[in-house]
Amino acid sequence: MEGLPQPKNDDVSGLKKKVDELLAEKKASDHKRKEAEEAARKAAEDFARKNGDVESLEKSWREKLDKTQAEKDAEITRLNASLTNVLVDNVATTLANELALQGSANVLLPHVRSRLAVDYVDGVPMTRVLGPDGKPSAATIDELKAEFAANVAFAPIIAGSKASGSGAGGGNGGGAAPSGNRSKMTPADKAAFIAKHGAEAYGNLPN
Repeated sequence: MEGLPQPKNDDVSGLKKKVDELLAEKKASDHKRKEAEEAARKAAEDFARKNGDVESLEKSWREKLDKTQAEKDAEITRLNASLTNVLVDNVATTLANELALQGSANVLLPHVRSRLAVDYVDGVPMTRVLGPDGKPSAATIDELKAEFAANVAFAPIIAGSKASGSGAGGGNGGGAAPSGNRSKMTPADKAAFIAKHGAEAYGNLPN
């Protein structure tokens, strides 16, 4: 994604391929399960005609099939977790480290992490930025970074947010911060303004 080091494509594609293989195997397993259950029922009927014992045969088939299904599900879960680690956790950690003051990344990390998810575009896994409502958005990683940098609530732990005081008038050589409307600023504009003039100056701008 933009602005962040990316995991190797072969790592992600390899994980995706393995997940697809397991899903295909699971689908085939489901089909075989139905066939086996049907065969078990028929065998049980034949067996019942001869001996009257149906439960033991059905139990044996079900235990064997349930075990195979559980193993496939566990492997798919593990590989999906690996994809999440590469495409969400690693990206969130990198972004939090870039944004936060030294020692404060762990405070910011869960907030950044909650705004990222794994998504599939034409079958290819990618990092998707979520909106504040938790729904998929069209925002980029850079835009999410700018959003956090411009968020006054995180100003105390954002690197560069205290770079230049409030910009209140005077003859200190710095001059007052330029005026503007927060509502008309893009996320990148907000981040740049805070980095140059400080979160307090941003908070004093009119909406």
